[in-house]
Amino acid sequence: MKEPVLDLYALKTFVLGIELGSFALAAKRQNKSTSAVSAQLKKLEQQTNAVLVCKSGRSLLPTAQGEQLLQYARKMLALNDEALEMLNRLDLKGAVRLGFQEDFSANILTRSLSRFMKVNPDVQLETEVNKYRPLINSVLQGRLDVCVTWQGGEDSRYQEKIAETPMHWIASPDFPLQSFLEHQQPLPLVVVEPNCFFKQQAIRQLEAHGIRWQVVCQSQSLAGIWPAVASGIGVTVRTETGMPESLITIDESLPALDQIGIVIHRIKEIPDSLCENMIALVKEIFSGG
Repeated sequence: MKEPVLDLYALKTFVLGIELGSFALAAKRQNKSTSAVSAQLKKLEQQTNAVLVCKSGRSLLPTAQGEQLLQYARKMLALNDEALEMLNRLDLKGAVRLGFQEDFSANILTRSLSRFMKVNPDVQLETEVNKYRPLINSVLQGRLDVCVTWQGGEDSRYQEKIAETPMHWIASPDFPLQSFLEHQQPLPLVVVEPNCFFKQQAIRQLEAHGIRWQVVCQSQSLAGIWPAVASGIGVTVRTETGMPESLITIDESLPALDQIGIVIHRIKEIPDSLCENMIALVKEIFSGG
């Protein structure tokens, strides 16, 4: 009997669905219909002769057999990516100057640099982690080739929105939110600098719903935000990107927030091969690759 060959596209969808806790979200992330994603999952279950996921509340969790497949799927996808990267390697030399906002430094920056250097060992990388405005200025003034930021009000000449992600109200698990709301006390906010668009979104939504607020902590960088929120002195608005595991989202008790775009800015309309490779890699990572 001929053994089935597992479909890498189906495996990628399976991994993404488990990581997001929802195959509907996986379908949206990959620009596929939910029926197409369901068909991929059904095909995997038929090929493996196993039930791979089970419901837990609103989320989907892997079964014991699904967990085993998940481990192999990640290895197979990583090996596939590595093979393609090595075969497509151009033996390029030169330098790429890359910038990221602070939210992306812990995960996206690390993965981007590691994967890029693996296939381009002769390329010199220069990186800058900074706030939105300084990064945009660095691109406009020619100090950076590429930078990745949240979508803001003042953008660069050559840019591309590559993803969207929801903003969340974030707090310590011990923060007494209901007490503030019940007693109509001003909601304490922890924010980054006066003109931060996360702060502007928070204030706009609170005022639209008649909720009073006050800034109790204002930091010049994200590094000061997370410890302040963890201490319980107030709440912040951010995304889950880079959010410490010790904190929680509290969206159900506060006004709904918008999505925020993730944008790649580049120094040239048509980037050179090195920058194009880096841009493609960053896009792949943000799409779940």
